[in-house]
Amino acid sequence: MTTGPDSQAAAPASEPASEPASKPGPAKRSRPVVATIAALVAGCAVAAQTSINGHTSVAVGSPVLATAVNHGSALLLSLIVALAMGALPRAARALRQRRSELRWWWFLGGLMGFVAVLAIITVTPTVGVVAVAVAVTLGQLIGSVMADSLNLGPGGRRPLNLLRTVGLGVAVIAVVVGAVGRFEVENLVVIPVVIVAGIIIAVQQAWNGWIVVVSGEFAAMSVINFATSAIFVGTALVISMLNAPIDFAALPPWAPLGGAVGAVIGVVTALTLRIIGVLSVMLCIAAGQAIAAVVLDLVVPVDAIGLTPGAVLGAVLAVAAVGIAGLGALTGARRRAADARDAAGAGAGADAGAGAGADAVPLPGSQTP
Repeated sequence: MTTGPDSQAAAPASEPASEPASKPGPAKRSRPVVATIAALVAGCAVAAQTSINGHTSVAVGSPVLATAVNHGSALLLSLIVALAMGALPRAARALRQRRSELRWWWFLGGLMGFVAVLAIITVTPTVGVVAVAVAVTLGQLIGSVMADSLNLGPGGRRPLNLLRTVGLGVAVIAVVVGAVGRFEVENLVVIPVVIVAGIIIAVQQAWNGWIVVVSGEFAAMSVINFATSAIFVGTALVISMLNAPIDFAALPPWAPLGGAVGAVIGVVTALTLRIIGVLSVMLCIAAGQAIAAVVLDLVVPVDAIGLTPGAVLGAVLAVAAVGIAGLGALTGARRRAADARDAAGAGAGADAGAGAGADAVPLPGSQTP
């Protein structure tokens, strides 16, 4: 789909269609730092969510019910926030105004989230939280490279440079080292399923980011995401109940916390990937998961193994990977900004959008389907 004046005019008020070619101010320079910290915290929350959902599945004896509770609580929280902010009417107007720029597959995030969460919840009681975290992280890293390289996210195409490649390699080593002593041969059959779930999550977050860009409302994105998943979760729950009775009374009172945490993670991820890219966000989440795993294994171990030297080393390597990849992202951003300034200087008759800086969000219409 081609872009033109209509696309420029339809850009959300909160995200200007272009950035001046001048040097960014302190507030703008601090955005990648804030986004990196937020993504690290989101990674810590992912580890907590995985543990909560896994324990819920064991308590009720039904991965489908655990998934339903996760998505149901997330939808409820998202609705409360969106209604309190008045985000839904604004998002509806924005989506109508920019409907020519929409891609139908952006709205598959709910289905993708349902499939990924169901797979993770089903496998967690079998292989353990740490093994699942490692497999999911590997999948997310693979998916994030795909998303950045194929321009699937609103941050634009971010090819792998040397530092980002090294950071990715260190992250892979980190997740493998962190799992030493926890993988079992009989569990290797299900590990690829969790890796695929991680890939799905990375692509889902990239498309969720586009919905935030087009609608201008992160709360509306969350509602759309979980409302879509509710259709598939409800269908799966009915089918499961027809096959075997489900003990709803066995649900622990803390079970809905997993969905609430997941809703916050989704919003933080969608907002931060616009600033630092999908790969950098997923690397931060990997580091956050590693740090949280060390703390959880030290304070409340979920198995007899507890905290291992490999987990500690893996956490250190994961944090190092984030730093290396962050340097790579910063180098790439500066190069894009310099190229944009050169292009703006050379093309005196170019329009205002020609000088977009590193943080400019490309219009959806310019994305290659």
